[in-house]
Amino acid sequence: MHKERRKCLGRYDKDFILSIASEIKRTDPIGHNGYASLIKINEVAHPFMIGEKGAEICIADVGYSELTFLPDNEKWMLTAIYDNHGAIVEWYFDITRKNALDENGTPYCDDLYLDAALMPDGRILIFDEDELQAARDSGFVTPEEFDMAYTVLKRLIADKIIDVAYMQNLCEQLMALFLT
Repeated sequence: MHKERRKCLGRYDKDFILSIASEIKRTDPIGHNGYASLIKINEVAHPFMIGEKGAEICIADVGYSELTFLPDNEKWMLTAIYDNHGAIVEWYFDITRKNALDENGTPYCDDLYLDAALMPDGRILIFDEDELQAARDSGFVTPEEFDMAYTVLKRLIADKIIDVAYMQNLCEQLMALFLT
């Protein structure tokens, strides 16, 4: 059974994260209007590791930060993960069904399963194609949304948005919002 996967900016809903500080701002970096949030992780039950045994990377621990950008009128959301020394761990892209504001004015997206990660060395990893396929097979995702998810991902790669230089520039502009 599939359910709506809503993600709200400035919130962390993982049980291993015990304490955060967060801030949300309206922004327009590099011509993309939208909302940005910065989450600083203050306390964790345990570090959160991903990847295969022997090649794991930590994506959440004390001192880590998540810079998230939700552009208006787009079908994607960016989360840049920084370690406790301020170095980028990865840029993570959620392909979204919609980006909007809830009744309280909180920016959110409805996740459409398909994800991509850009690693600092330039590798692009694609995730959750099986989840997108299963959601389509069960009727939770329409054939049009299924096709749109791949179209958005291909456009992000072709337009060099999922690109190390572009991400460094974009995230530098976004991070500057929170340093003032």
